[in-house]
Amino acid sequence: MIKGWCREILQGIEYLHSHDPPIIHRDIKCDNIFINSNSGEIRIGDLGLSTCMSTSYADSVLGTPEFMAPEMYEESYGPSVDVYSFGMCVLEMATLQTPYKECMNPAQVYKKVINGKKPACLDLIANEDVKAFILECLKDQSERATASELLQHK
Repeated sequence: MIKGWCREILQGIEYLHSHDPPIIHRDIKCDNIFINSNSGEIRIGDLGLSTCMSTSYADSVLGTPEFMAPEMYEESYGPSVDVYSFGMCVLEMATLQTPYKECMNPAQVYKKVINGKKPACLDLIANEDVKAFILECLKDQSERATASELLQHK
């Protein structure tokens, strides 16, 4: 079921990023992903923080700290921040725990993210393929896969 949800979420992200200029959601998290109870279709909602990429990078810090890519804190980022946030969503779906649950406040989350420390709940994932998929989403922005590339992942 999670694999099907991931495919639909990635298709939504791919759609946003395919515009010219690309649309960056900037607040992808499970709370902003909606499932139609009649059809089972997935929708990405709450585009209130989204932005069009009018320059080569965006330059504001917005989003939910537990789901924000490190480069968002540095205020120089592109569409790949949505892929990072998607990876955190997959982590939450797989573990039923909010990423960085071990942190007491946003400052602690910030410190871990900036220092490249992954959420403790990542260690709860026994399936190595699932873990590798999540880690693919959490790579450094220069190495991070696009939504289109992740749709091709096994």
